[in-house]
Amino acid sequence: MKKWFISDTHFSHTNIIRYAGRPFESVEEMDQALINNWNACIDNGDQVFFLGDFGLGDVEHLHSICSQLKGHKICIRGNHDRNASYMMRVGFHLVLESAFLKIGQHHVELIHIPSDPAPSHFQLHGHVHEKRPNKIVSNQLNLCVEVWDYKPVSEKILLSLLDKAASGQDSPKPSLSESES
Repeated sequence: MKKWFISDTHFSHTNIIRYAGRPFESVEEMDQALINNWNACIDNGDQVFFLGDFGLGDVEHLHSICSQLKGHKICIRGNHDRNASYMMRVGFHLVLESAFLKIGQHHVELIHIPSDPAPSHFQLHGHVHEKRPNKIVSNQLNLCVEVWDYKPVSEKILLSLLDKAASGQDSPKPSLSESES
């Protein structure tokens, strides 16, 4: 079982294409690309930490999308997600407001909106879309799909970035070949 992380898919949200400069002609094209990218990385037995803002639409529509996505899905609720009961009906196995997880030797907070000011611990977040680079900035790592080529990010890649940041090394964006491993 592998662990994966992703945020801000905004399925069926037409305005997000323009707002975040997404390279899609239509919401249908975007949704299909996100589903394909998710399932190309994730196996059914993998665990997926979704860091908020899943999509727009009624519960049946969002459930039809969620049911196409592989993995055991845990939702950290975003500002566009409804309540926990609703998100469970969408298809998430567990819905939380935030959580702490150990990645390697790092205790990492999972949250949708990054704290301001940044905490002393590492924080994985979404919410800011393409407006923050996907490297660690003040102990915070942006997992929005726009900065990860619309794909989930593996625990292995995150561990590498966290280790580099903890040792004081610069943590540049991994190449596509690294982020696909």
